[in-house]
Amino acid sequence: MPTSCEVLVAGSEISRFGRFPDASLLDLAVPTVLAALKDAGIEAADLNAAFVGNAFGGLMQNQETILGQILLASAGISAIPIHNIKNACSSGADAAHLAWASVAYGQYDCVLVLGVEKMTDADRSKAMTALASATDRKPADPGRSVFMDVNAERALRYMQEYGATARHFALCAAKNRAHAMLNDKAALRAPITVDEVLADRVVVAPLTRAMCGGIADGAAAVVLMSPAFARKRGLSGPRILASAVVGGDPEGGLTATATARAAHAAFEQCGIDPSAVSLAEVHDPSAPQELFDIEDIGLCPRGGAIGLLEEQATSLGGRLPVNVSGGLTSRGHPVGATGVAQIAEVARQLQGRAGTSQVDGARIGLAQMAGGLVGRDSAVAAVHILSR
Repeated sequence: MPTSCEVLVAGSEISRFGRFPDASLLDLAVPTVLAALKDAGIEAADLNAAFVGNAFGGLMQNQETILGQILLASAGISAIPIHNIKNACSSGADAAHLAWASVAYGQYDCVLVLGVEKMTDADRSKAMTALASATDRKPADPGRSVFMDVNAERALRYMQEYGATARHFALCAAKNRAHAMLNDKAALRAPITVDEVLADRVVVAPLTRAMCGGIADGAAAVVLMSPAFARKRGLSGPRILASAVVGGDPEGGLTATATARAAHAAFEQCGIDPSAVSLAEVHDPSAPQELFDIEDIGLCPRGGAIGLLEEQATSLGGRLPVNVSGGLTSRGHPVGATGVAQIAEVARQLQGRAGTSQVDGARIGLAQMAGGLVGRDSAVAAVHILSR
């Protein structure tokens, strides 16, 4: 590990997430990148390198190899190393990890991370086929994401082991919709009640449509820099204290999940106890997954997420707000963009710039992503820990 793992998040931007059939990847990416540079107080010429996370550009837009170079050239960024990262739902988070490492180890002083995805298409089957490519399974139903089958299996097992009910999952979905109503960048902002979540169309039991994240487009960008570079420029920002990425274990998904191992590595890396976390943005492609994630991370004991939910501890204003952005289920999940958006959300919370979504006294924030599927485990998981 480097002597100092601390890397500053000097600027960020998140586009509106949602379904934008007439928008191209360029339309999503370029304004987001330019706004992030402006937020950081730097010019494109200050960048040493760029890292671009995108999962499905090859399958959805027929651009498999130099997507980052094409997108960033239109933002005035060229002639620097541009790295294209593809790692399922963790594509953006992995891009951030590699960017963090390049600064933490002293290779670069100032880098850009872009996550971008366009999933909407007139042919809906293209998105389902793309999502299926991130697993080692064949879809049970070609009309829905294979990940909903996986999430349903996990939810049923959790219900059997810990006594959770479908109402708990609906409570989590309604909580995150209430959070999204405060986020003008979120895809879904209409209010919804627990009973309405339960009454929605069943996707695969026990999951209803309102418990599941949908197809979305969007982009997010962050500028990372070394403390020395920031001091030289008179810039500041919250620090990434730890960044960990692990691979999945096909046989380990029931106990030591990829998320659990990534979280353990991140907390060990920075010497911070999970009890110090002020807020978390976690990977919730369906509402039950939020509960699994915060337990895997170590923010509560196994089965303890149910009590946190019932106590409203994970709601804005509670002692451990989770997915204050609205999470994947309501903010939206443009696959390659989500991991970068999480880091940007946490950074703004730590800066006190989150407006009506602000978590009082936020000091330590955590962002967790998991992507793909190998056997019973996520194929990859990433955890970033940030400090004010």
